[in-house]
Amino acid sequence: MTSLVLTFWIVACEKPSEPALSYENQEVDGIILIVGDGMGLSFITQASLEKGAPLALEAMPVVGLQRTASLDGSVTDSAAGITAMLTGHKTFNGWIGIDGKGNHVRTIFEEAKQRGWHTAIISTSSVTHATPAGAFVHIVDRKQDEAIAWQLAHNPPDILIGGGRKFFQGLAAGDSKPPNTDYNSRQTSESESLRPDDLPGNGLDHISDPEKKRAPLDSLRGTHFLEFSYEDFMESDCDSLCVDGESVDRLIALLAEDHLPPVDGWNSLKPSEDGKKYDGAGFDDPPTREGFLKLASVRTVRTLLDSGEPFLMLVEGSQIDWGGHRNDIRYALKELYDLDETLHALRQEVRGHNILIVVTADHETGGHAILNGKPGQTQQSAFLTNYHTAVMVPVFAAGPGSEQFTGTYENTDLHQKMLAVMNAFSLSSSRIADPGGKQNRTRLSESR
Repeated sequence: MTSLVLTFWIVACEKPSEPALSYENQEVDGIILIVGDGMGLSFITQASLEKGAPLALEAMPVVGLQRTASLDGSVTDSAAGITAMLTGHKTFNGWIGIDGKGNHVRTIFEEAKQRGWHTAIISTSSVTHATPAGAFVHIVDRKQDEAIAWQLAHNPPDILIGGGRKFFQGLAAGDSKPPNTDYNSRQTSESESLRPDDLPGNGLDHISDPEKKRAPLDSLRGTHFLEFSYEDFMESDCDSLCVDGESVDRLIALLAEDHLPPVDGWNSLKPSEDGKKYDGAGFDDPPTREGFLKLASVRTVRTLLDSGEPFLMLVEGSQIDWGGHRNDIRYALKELYDLDETLHALRQEVRGHNILIVVTADHETGGHAILNGKPGQTQQSAFLTNYHTAVMVPVFAAGPGSEQFTGTYENTDLHQKMLAVMNAFSLSSSRIADPGGKQNRTRLSESR
């Protein structure tokens, strides 16, 4: 009896053998990171309850949790959050692509670009907002939209789709110098002072003087096709990205002066707490955004797959966060459903390809809680704040390497986990045989 107990104890305490990581056994065609800005678990739960059926998010086979604290404290903002996820470094709120000591830190998008991967960013906000900017920008003031636009123009992804046209057009009107910015000194985690002169200025240090004299749109016209019309973009019959009916693989689409509107338009929102109907936005180009995120994302992934090259893609549902800030649960849920439909469409589109898809949030917004209700009906819920909170946010994953996204970890770990998949990359022969899966493609016009 004693020997049986001892044998059982030894067997039970032995460390189980680790299963082989899937990305070491599969060829990886690309990585898609989807960020629901401000998308806490309570928002997801209410969306699922009111729908009366599982979300596409809930069909993702791997689930984890990430901690979101920044160097400022427990509560992060989007700038520090995206910097952590894309560089592996914690930083201060408001800083993008710069660590706590003021050093430029390479993002995983810059790493991908250097390796020859194609890159794409899609957002429902201005592309100068913190999350989309986080892929290629290095700056210590997220509010400097013109400086961010300048950096994006001189270090662009292959594909950039969202709002923010005025920040690029204003610079093209005659400004020959990058915009100046003033910064406050901050303290590093080691309590070492950073003087304003020590900081990387507007992040254009790496750009040559001749290039700095070119207006942003002039630089982009030399490398990319440009699209400024939301209507033309949405009404195109092309299955992938195109301009004037011709397929393109390098596109800058700035489809609104500033932010794109909510799914149902600015007029659909209830007045904010200060009584402003538009919450300071006041934009009416375009009037609504229904179907945009799914259409832009699917066309983009088709273009990327058609290229036959590996790719890294960022999709942001920006305005879930804005619903949280306004304590407007209807706004937040409509935006979450929009992101969820986009996820479903993308998973359908990449079937047959070895694509890692990761869905997460940079933080939770609003301190939202569900108080009462029944499945399939409107829930009673409430907010604690109109700002972010420190609660952990979920991470959903599917595809090669997805198993490493289980557990609880820091937001900085997302960088290492995605980089591990990137390091294991080898080109898929099946994709070369049928680039983009054209044989099984459904026309977008049929699915709208």
